[in-house]
Amino acid sequence: MKFFCVNLIVFLLIFQPEGSVNAQSIRDTLQLQSIQIIGKRNTRNFHETRSEIDSVTLAKSSTIRLSELLSQNTSIFIKEYGRGAMATASFRGTAPSHTKISWNGLELNSPMLGMVDFSLIPIYFTDGVTLLHGSSSLSESAGALGGTIQLENNANWNNTVSGKLLSGLGSYHTVDEYLQFSIGNRKIQSKSSFYYNYSANDFQFLNKMNASLDPLNGSYIYKVEKNRNADYLNYGLLQEFYLQAIPNQIFTLKAWLQHNERSIPQLLTNEGDEAANINRQAENALRSVAEWRRFGARSKMSWKSAINLQNTGYTLVNRVSGASSQVVIDANARILSITSKIDYFVKINRIFSLVGGIDVDIHQVHSENRSPSAQITGYDKSRTESSIFAELESRITSNFSTVVLLRESLVGFHHNSLLPLVRITYQPNLEKPLILTGSVAGNNHLPTLNDLYYIPGGNPFLKSEKGTQLDLNASDEFSLGNQKFKAGVSFFSSNIKDWIIWLPTFQGYWEPTNIDKVISSGIAANVSLSGSYKGIRYELKGNYAFTKTVNRSDTSISFGKQLPYIPQNSANLNLHLSYSNLFFDWMWNYYSKRYTTTANSEETISDYLYPYFMNNLQVGIRLRVGSKILTVESKVLNLFNEEYRTVLQRPMPGRNFQFVLRYDF
Repeated sequence: MKFFCVNLIVFLLIFQPEGSVNAQSIRDTLQLQSIQIIGKRNTRNFHETRSEIDSVTLAKSSTIRLSELLSQNTSIFIKEYGRGAMATASFRGTAPSHTKISWNGLELNSPMLGMVDFSLIPIYFTDGVTLLHGSSSLSESAGALGGTIQLENNANWNNTVSGKLLSGLGSYHTVDEYLQFSIGNRKIQSKSSFYYNYSANDFQFLNKMNASLDPLNGSYIYKVEKNRNADYLNYGLLQEFYLQAIPNQIFTLKAWLQHNERSIPQLLTNEGDEAANINRQAENALRSVAEWRRFGARSKMSWKSAINLQNTGYTLVNRVSGASSQVVIDANARILSITSKIDYFVKINRIFSLVGGIDVDIHQVHSENRSPSAQITGYDKSRTESSIFAELESRITSNFSTVVLLRESLVGFHHNSLLPLVRITYQPNLEKPLILTGSVAGNNHLPTLNDLYYIPGGNPFLKSEKGTQLDLNASDEFSLGNQKFKAGVSFFSSNIKDWIIWLPTFQGYWEPTNIDKVISSGIAANVSLSGSYKGIRYELKGNYAFTKTVNRSDTSISFGKQLPYIPQNSANLNLHLSYSNLFFDWMWNYYSKRYTTTANSEETISDYLYPYFMNNLQVGIRLRVGSKILTVESKVLNLFNEEYRTVLQRPMPGRNFQFVLRYDF
């Protein structure tokens, strides 16, 4: 009923009459005689700390998952539980639940777990990826103490009929198939996409966690094992509709249906039979977003209503020869999130601009676990989260501007926190692109429903995490002949009180608790160089991050220690070369040592993970026949056969290969 009332109010606000529109309207569509140009114009140009992954990078990364795209092209650390297994993000040294991800305005973070599995998001289904770093995320929502990742789908209004076909084959019986078909005109567009991804994932590895002793010399003997019970299957369908029947108004409808299932292999220390501890996960998800936008003479209004429905299941089975399989765990969860948002932008005069908005999220989780004794444990809880914000930009001079934002966060329509943000932007010389930005903000992250109610271990007395964020940024670019150089550097610091962390208890299960104080600080830098030499086009991009995320609770034995699984140093480099129809890409990653415990001990090989370097190569050729393009690619992943892990007890593959054919028409 609450959701219905919110949408009714939004509807009435939207269809109030507005003044006439003239040629200087703020709008996404410009009509130049018979030509229609669509562009995503950012009317809220406040120089947030943001970065975008360009369309060329997205195109050449079409067969990988979002987790791989981010680790190869940003400073975000991705923690993978194995190839094709769960992958979570640490943005600026924060926890996985502190990174929010949205798809066309719909938040994908699970209200049950608080995080997103980045391995389940295909690059096929997105046209743009934008990162809002640190306090910049507060302009979109509360709770993203690390940052926000935005996935967007857009229409090409000049399209009549077009499409893409992609087929890939890789090591470990890996298959990738993708199809996209688009049709429309300047008033209506339809885009349909389908993908299928399967892998037996049965790579071999040297198990150094399970060894025997050589009776002659006493040395360790390590076994070469196969990654058993690790297959995965993903497929999905995305349908997009765009309608522009009325000038200055655009209506969009997007629906994303997806199925995922996978087995979870045994731990490296497991000495049991292959038929024991068969773990499987499955998920069915439906996500849909409806959006209406109207562009006025000095204003812009948008309304979104969205739904995110997930059914997840997890089973643990022991297969016994000559008997029926024994189900040890049978857990299921139904997760429903309903969202409604309205934003209104108005340019008051040449100095002041104002943005205001309301968003309401209703979450419901039904979680249950059936034990062998037929007892059912779990919880059935719902929570309403909403916020109201106002953002004022003041362009005091042509090269100096300020932003003041206030966001009121509510839980169950009761006050939770008032979150402020102040940002100052200075451009010393308008003829040069050097931009200096500084901001300070408050943020608040709620415990997840599992944090509060999970059985056993949920802690209903958990406090919300409260953060104070400081950002200082500088960016510049210049050209030397046909070479373009861009660089940016950021200093960030987050003082987070009541940080939530799950720790083992004496009762044998894990339980969340609040750490009084955690400080996450560091430096992030990015650089790019592009140009051409004797017909060879080149582009070199790099990212580096130094991150210290330490426990500052005076009463903790882990005082001053780096939090588990957060590397202090991470870096990546990407080199792209092209000549005529040929192209070459080299991708390099580096992560420093990561501790597996809060004590940062190094007494055993289980206390930390070694640093590692990763090298991937990609070569290909594009053949053009009229307006159609055939692209042939070959990839070598883990070029130097590096032995590495991102999570304890979970192996990663050595050198492997992939072959891809892509046809654009």
